[in-house]
Amino acid sequence: MEAKKTAAAAETYRERAERRRRTRGTGEARGGWQRTEENEHLLRLATRYSTLTLHQAAYACRGGRIEAARRRVRLMTEAGLLLRSADVRWGADGSVAHRARGRIAGTGLSAPRPPGERLLHRLAVAEAGITLKAHGYTVLSEREVHAAEAVPGRAAELLEALGVPRVPGVPTGARRGETLAVPVGAHAVHWPDLLVVEPDPRFPIAVEVELTAKSPAAIRAILRAYRQAGRRVLYLTTEPVIRRLKGSPGGDGWWVDGVAQELGLLPRGEPRPDVGRLSVRPFTSVDPAVARRASAALICSPQKAG
Repeated sequence: MEAKKTAAAAETYRERAERRRRTRGTGEARGGWQRTEENEHLLRLATRYSTLTLHQAAYACRGGRIEAARRRVRLMTEAGLLLRSADVRWGADGSVAHRARGRIAGTGLSAPRPPGERLLHRLAVAEAGITLKAHGYTVLSEREVHAAEAVPGRAAELLEALGVPRVPGVPTGARRGETLAVPVGAHAVHWPDLLVVEPDPRFPIAVEVELTAKSPAAIRAILRAYRQAGRRVLYLTTEPVIRRLKGSPGGDGWWVDGVAQELGLLPRGEPRPDVGRLSVRPFTSVDPAVARRASAALICSPQKAG
């Protein structure tokens, strides 16, 4: 009888220890997770962008060291802080923040939802945000933009805290979506994938990450909204979208304008660097799997929204 009680007590202890390990970690010195600045940084990224690959985590948090990032992700997954999407065949070790643990990241955001069919786009946006941050930009994810716009006046307070002067085109007493996002027509709002603030001067720039071309009508509606709001916008995109936006040389050698010139976001003719309110750059990825998938999506679905 005594032996049975001892065995039962031991089993209860193991269950409690496992539960503690999965929820709080047991310290990396004992093979578990502990709350360090690097771990918090990774968790904030996973919460802000909702999805990260192992390569992106390594680039952002571990100086590009894949094995160090792999161990970090494994420990945080075991602690219940990250969920690993290992079933995605093309994207090795994609991780998302655990739904119940979003507030641990200290971002004020709820835990993100699974990305579903938009996984590639979310990974591309995360890549863009991490890269822009590394180049000195202050970066707000779409989730942070939504959260700021959800409370009247909070978006303006956020920009003021970031040292941003009054945003052109934003009316006094702006409605939800008119400060960080842009109105589309009378009732709709277009939310940028990211909002970044330049190091100097402190000026906000909307960022659109588009891997495959939207319909001409959709692109025109978005660009028209940015033009009417007087906003600057940066497109990180693929070659077909670049041609649609900026135009390309015609068969006779003359430049054929794109949508940006037609709507007045760029001057007529071949675009010159740093001229106009629209900047367009090629999308690149530190993760080979994301780069391959972006190329495959471009070939298979040239008209699907990115």
